[in-house]
Amino acid sequence: MTFPLLRLAAVAGLSLFALAACSDRNQSDTALTPDEAAARATNATVTAQPRQTRTVPVDIQGVTEVGATVRVKNVDLAEDATIVDVSISFASQMTNNVQMASTATYIELPNRQKLMLKPPEGNPNMNIVNGDTMNGKLVFMGAVPRNAQQISLVFNEGSSSDSIIGPFLRLDIPLTAEAAGQAR
Repeated sequence: MTFPLLRLAAVAGLSLFALAACSDRNQSDTALTPDEAAARATNATVTAQPRQTRTVPVDIQGVTEVGATVRVKNVDLAEDATIVDVSISFASQMTNNVQMASTATYIELPNRQKLMLKPPEGNPNMNIVNGDTMNGKLVFMGAVPRNAQQISLVFNEGSSSDSIIGPFLRLDIPLTAEAAGQAR
């Protein structure tokens, strides 16, 4: 009974050795992308072309009925994220605070796709107290297409502008220098 098992193990070992000996490829060649494999075959070099971050200066402001004011100063269009430089103030006699990200907050692209807000560390709902101003950069996950002329910044989708918890606000932001200058 032991002899057939030993013979089976020996045959399997010789088969693996023979297969390994037939292969002349390096281990590093097995993980090549199609572009890298084509470049290696033609002895050409593949160079990644990272997308340059483009900063668009804007001066757009919106105000909710409950008293939250959002001012957009710049939009950074990067390879993996879109960063919006904002100043958000709140002053109201209706409530002591509001949350500017209590429901879906995102950038809407011209093709209707939504780049969702990466919740700010330490204040994921973007709570702001009456009489305060928050200055900072909001990070949205994903890139805006290079040819986009405009994006929309949406706070608290599905809410209303007079909500005392999380007011709705939609700001249309032009991404061309001419349009950004005319928006003032």
